[in-house]
Amino acid sequence: MQKSRYNAPRITTRPIHPADQAKGDEGERRFQNWLDASRLPHVYLDQTPMSVPDHLRGEMKRPDYVVGVPGVGAVAFDVKVKSLYNGHFIFELNEIRRMRTFARFFHWTVYFACLDPDGSPESYWIRLDQFDNLTVARRGASLTLAIPAEDALPVSMRKSFHDAFLDAVRLA
Repeated sequence: MQKSRYNAPRITTRPIHPADQAKGDEGERRFQNWLDASRLPHVYLDQTPMSVPDHLRGEMKRPDYVVGVPGVGAVAFDVKVKSLYNGHFIFELNEIRRMRTFARFFHWTVYFACLDPDGSPESYWIRLDQFDNLTVARRGASLTLAIPAEDALPVSMRKSFHDAFLDAVRLA
């Protein structure tokens, strides 16, 4: 691990397997098509290293999309194509830490949008702060966090994005 200019260890990332990258790219396209159909303002955030200041490379992760929700403001989404393992979504701790850095600097609410690998319109959203009190577990070489699917917000991409968002964030 390299040291950053703040003397904290710089988080290193592992390369993504090409099949996983293709699956992720397809999920991002599905999410963007859904946003386009909903006609809400949104931007895709460039994921190249130059889109992050040098001193934060490896320490901050960008979400994939920022969506302007009328009456709410900007909300960020990181799109994942994820399967459930024993009823849980598994995330690498380093990814969560790096996304927290982004959320802290920009003061944006960040959701992980977990899309079905089989292409179903049913998905789950997990707000970044839902990872705050989870127990870290080692899985192979990675430190991970597992969030139960029952704690995620079920979201149907059959609805407009705006309607799905309002349903997902409505207080019970």
